[in-house]
Amino acid sequence: MDCNVHLWDQRDDPVGWLADRTAVRDLLGNYDSLPEVYTLADYRAETAAHPVNGVVWSDAGSADPLHAAAWVQRQADAADLDVLLVTLGDPASPGWPAFLRSFAELPAATGVRIRLVSGLGGGTALAGDALANLRLLAEHNLTLTVEAAADQLGEVARLARELPRVRVVLDHFGWPADLTTAGSRAHAARLAEVAAAPNTATRIDALGTVFGDWTADRVRPWLLAAVDAFGPSRCMLGSDLPIERLRGGFDHLYDAYEQVFAECTEPERGDLWHGTARRWYGD
Repeated sequence: MDCNVHLWDQRDDPVGWLADRTAVRDLLGNYDSLPEVYTLADYRAETAAHPVNGVVWSDAGSADPLHAAAWVQRQADAADLDVLLVTLGDPASPGWPAFLRSFAELPAATGVRIRLVSGLGGGTALAGDALANLRLLAEHNLTLTVEAAADQLGEVARLARELPRVRVVLDHFGWPADLTTAGSRAHAARLAEVAAAPNTATRIDALGTVFGDWTADRVRPWLLAAVDAFGPSRCMLGSDLPIERLRGGFDHLYDAYEQVFAECTEPERGDLWHGTARRWYGD
């Protein structure tokens, strides 16, 4: 189960950073090659050589997130694989309660992602009404996915402690920024702080976004550190397609996962490849 896939249609419900192909160039490099339309059928064609039997769709920043989720739901209804929906929202918004109610009506609705990263329009989730609004996720059995910068993981840890009834998934294994040896030690400590809360898990994905051009050897210590912190039962693997195309694509990525996690037992591999995603997003 691919725990992070993006589908969009720029003609119908534009994603801001795709409408302006310079908006996040400092993060992704040149991304002019990303498609204007990417559907579940496109994803299936791109991953046809692999036994993918489920995906978690994550809204990449659509202008109308409820419209985008309904569009993916229609594709899911006709699909031959499981599709789970993670929308994108701002918990500080006064419309949050109604937004959750509307989203939760979709059969495949499973979670909401929030952004703390200021460069992506995020803000704190611990101030004002945001925390109270996030507690509403438990009423709808929705998972909270948090996209945070490495130096914000302390806030993620506190957020998880404040929301004991909510499943909290840390996006992009904490998005490490300092890729030096010293940085890896600091990041491992931050991951451990988040993982200390039993209601947390992490998505291992978006390697091209985190590292730029990468090899299995380069990313190995970082991915293993995430598994060391959370354990395989709270780690899940994903592609971040079609964005990961910019650095090699699905085959390259999952070949690397096979190399990095070659020493894992079969039960551990089962958790990483599908079990954790199904438990945290599907159950």
